[in-house]
Formats: sequence, structure tokens, C-alpha cells
Amino acid sequence: MIEPTEIRAFTTGLEIRDVQVAGRPYRYLEGRAVPYATWADVGWFMESHDPGSFKFSTKGGTGKHLPLLLFHENRSFPIGHAEKWTHDAGGLDGVWKLNDSPEAQRAGQAADAGDLVGMSVGFVPIRSSWSYVEDWNPDLGPDHKDRVVRIESRLLEVSLTPTPVFADAEIASVRTAYSLEARAATVRPAPLAVDTWRAEIDRLRSGSSN
Repeated sequence: MIEPTEIRAFTTGLEIRDVQVAGRPYRYLEGRAVPYATWADVGWFMESHDPGSFKFSTKGGTGKHLPLLLFHENRSFPIGHAEKWTHDAGGLDGVWKLNDSPEAQRAGQAADAGDLVGMSVGFVPIRSSWSYVEDWNPDLGPDHKDRVVRIESRLLEVSLTPTPVFADAEIASVRTAYSLEARAATVRPAPLAVDTWRAEIDRLRSGSSN
């Protein structure tokens, strides 16, 4: 049964581990958008996401271009879009391409400096599994809250935010003056032909300078 449409965001902690700073502008941001099998306190209940729960909505052309926003502000232009998604048992990782807008470049600079340390997702839950406590009382802490595991969800957007909750999600890098397309298109020089190598070895052995 599909649950009623509900768009909500939770936040993941971020940490800059490796930054390439060879010039400007900022081009790519990499990191973990959603940690799997990790509990988050979202107020009235605890929430966790099953491994692969976002896999369906991030595959294909539609998933590749999901927007990157600032603070879930969907009334403004995105600061970038998703370029690549990968899933493992630990979580949903992504590569986002930042555009040239002042907002995007300021966000890249803030992430580079460690000032913008949060990443959050907006999603619609599709299939969920709930467990309920008998002594529900959010004021007493996580052990007294109901829990939900999101089995499948539709990812709508990813946002940068300064308020992290999950400490085990992180930005892997903010890359500047760098292009995934350029890296993929790089071709190594072809090796010299065997005969050319043999001729060079013979020349060195003979002591010839020509």
C-alpha cells in the first residue's frame, strides 16, 4: 500500500576530507546523501532507511538530474544537479555538479571552508515498516518513541544545510577546475611500437648518439 504523499527532510552530517583547490569555479561536490540502517530522531518518532530504499528513484535519466538546492528552497533556481548515484550497504552516495550562479559558488566556497556542513534530502515515503512502543512519550527520549524503517522512498531533491543530524555522512570532496567528463575522456598516450623500443635499445648498447 502506498502511503499518503508526505514530503519531509532529514539532515546528515558532513565533513570535508579532501579538497582540490586548483583554481575556480567550484564544479563538483561529492558525498553521502543518506546513511542506511542508521537511526535519526525526527521529533515525534525515530526513522531509518533500508539499504537501497532510494535506488529506484535515482536510476536512469530522471534520477541523474535531481536538483541540488540550498535549504530546501524550491522556489529558487537549483544550485546544481545530480550527476551520479551509487549505493552500498552504508548509504546513498552522490556526485553533484554545481552551476555558475553566485549562490552555487558561494555554497561551494562555504563547503570548502567547512562552514556549510549539512546535507539533507526531501523525499516521499512509498513503503514503510512501523514499530510502536507502549509508553510513547517523546519528552523521555528515543527509547520512548515509535520507529519507522523506510523500505522504499522516492527522492525529490538534495539540499545543503548547516544543521547536521547524521554524523556518519560526509562530503568526500569539493572539486574546483575539474571535470568528470574531462577525466573520462583522458586517453593515455599509446606505447611505442616494439620495433622502436628495440632500435632504441640497440642504439644505447652501441653507444651511438644519433
